[in-house]
Amino acid sequence: MMKVKIIRKIVQVFFLVILLLPIWYTDLLWYGTYISADLMGLELTDPLTVLEITLASKSLWGPLLLSALPLTLAAVLLGRVFCSFVCPLNFLLELLPRDKKKPLQDKRWPLWSLIFVLCLALFLSMPVFNIFSPVFALMRMLLFGAGLELLLLLLVVGAGLVWGRKIWCRTLCPLGAIYGLLGMKRLLRVTVDESKCTHCGKCAAVCSMGTAPGRESVDDNMLCTNCGDCIDSCKEGAVSFTFKGKNK
Repeated sequence: MMKVKIIRKIVQVFFLVILLLPIWYTDLLWYGTYISADLMGLELTDPLTVLEITLASKSLWGPLLLSALPLTLAAVLLGRVFCSFVCPLNFLLELLPRDKKKPLQDKRWPLWSLIFVLCLALFLSMPVFNIFSPVFALMRMLLFGAGLELLLLLLVVGAGLVWGRKIWCRTLCPLGAIYGLLGMKRLLRVTVDESKCTHCGKCAAVCSMGTAPGRESVDDNMLCTNCGDCIDSCKEGAVSFTFKGKNK
């Protein structure tokens, strides 16, 4: 069976190509970035951007709210898969050496980061995260060339080399936090078959987000990106994806 990591890399490259296609081909069915885009006439906006704009403008705009529904529904059903299978920053960070240690493991940090960003949007009347996010900085660089965004990316990559490659994702990213919250009751989840599990700890050791399959706490559910690394690490086949499943 093909490893989940290989499937993830194929999907990541596919979405990276989709992101870059409008540079060379203008007559396409896809326009935009993973912040906001038009897909065959269907408007798509990530839920954090919608919340930021709504709070910044202090008003509700129906079309904007509707544009968040497709990505919100995807997160509710599949969890935080944007982070592991789509996000171009995650693709870049996965090129860094694998974590050896995982300091700064306060699992509520992304949630506090989300609250902080939304408060800034409300009080400053501007979508702060869209301006200073390394995720969107990388997309702007890919589409329009390098600028000051390069400094932000170097900072994130440097932090990844010092504290672990996913230090941004597991401690600060508010976009990941909101997808994690939406996917708390997701249908697709990683589960453990206790009859096969030898409790070797490999699945927990390989997780770059500092969690492990089988943990049902709010923090661990929010952090899990359904990346599948824990599935690939299990030689006994005890860890797998299931729909609507519970730990066996």
